[in-house]
Amino acid sequence: MLLFPLEPVRAQQPNIIISQDATVPGESAYGRYMRLGYAAAQRNDHRVAAGYFRNALAEVPGDEEATIAYWNSVDALTGEAVDGTGTETENDYESYMEIGYDATEQEDYQTALINFRRALLERPGDYYASQAICNIRTYINLGQDPDSPTDVEGLPNACPGDSAYDYYMRLGYAAHQREAYQDATEYFEFALTERPNDRAAIIAYWNAKDALSDPETSTADESSYDRYMRIGYDATEQGDYQTALINFRRALAERPGDSYATQAIRNVKTYINQGQ
Repeated sequence: MLLFPLEPVRAQQPNIIISQDATVPGESAYGRYMRLGYAAAQRNDHRVAAGYFRNALAEVPGDEEATIAYWNSVDALTGEAVDGTGTETENDYESYMEIGYDATEQEDYQTALINFRRALLERPGDYYASQAICNIRTYINLGQDPDSPTDVEGLPNACPGDSAYDYYMRLGYAAHQREAYQDATEYFEFALTERPNDRAAIIAYWNAKDALSDPETSTADESSYDRYMRIGYDATEQGDYQTALINFRRALAERPGDSYATQAIRNVKTYINQGQ
């Protein structure tokens, strides 16, 4: 009987399964929420993802990456905001914005500011709520109503202390929200000229480019609604509020009840009233 030496048996490494919910050593709360949010988004659990990204924003308010990720998840859930008649039901965001605009028209700026801030909590990073807050702060800081729209430089589109980058990013997000993807792409390009290789601007730019190339979101010709909204926004930037008002009303006629056209009309009416 022949005996052969046995090969030494190597201990097997145990299979260690780390739960996604487990805390990674040295990981911040913000990093954990972002990691869990992206994991939820990958498995198409967008409601959970939105919750994690909102928590991340609570840790780092105004963070651009978390804001983008949050709205990407919210966009994936937009179908759930439609009721049985096919029209979007009023939510807390819209209610706060409505109260804020009404208070602004009545020159009750503190009430307006409170409600616009509440709206921003409902939709972190939202352009319209952010813009409204900027405008109200301008009125309050002046201590009195401006004699004319031109007395407040850049009132329709810029906040005090805004950088060119911030300005272009806010306009880009607004254009993306109203599905004007070509305009959004151009604004994000301008933002990138201010901050080359900026992560948030790059992500936003390619999101807009992807939307342009998607046959379900892009059209060969600009619709009448988009054209009127574009003309209206351009006129607003130039301080030509009457032209802006006319075109926003035309846009609303194309899409009765449209929230973007309605809010734009309210904004312009406020600028006109402040100039009287």
